[in-house]
Amino acid sequence: TGIKGDIIAPYSMTATEWTLVADQSGSIVIDVWKDVYASFPPTVADTVTGSEKPTLSAATKNQDTSLATPITITAGDILRFNVDSASTVTRAVLMYKGTRT
Repeated sequence: TGIKGDIIAPYSMTATEWTLVADQSGSIVIDVWKDVYASFPPTVADTVTGSEKPTLSAATKNQDTSLATPITITAGDILRFNVDSASTVTRAVLMYKGTRT
């Protein structure tokens, strides 16, 4: 659990779906925090996942292809990935998909 990485958004987009895959069947919940460069580092107060945290439950893959609240990402935003909980999973990849703005 805890902070596992940061990325800087290379372009602006509106994320409307996510896909999460793992190295083995298990469970994981990931919270995503977003902030502008000037306010680095993002904290839990900057969460963008709301009630739709990327989650696996006794599985190797999961998708949410229609986020109730799309995520607006601006080029240069910093996204931080925080694992809230994990069981069995030792490596996971999360991808957001959407429309460039």
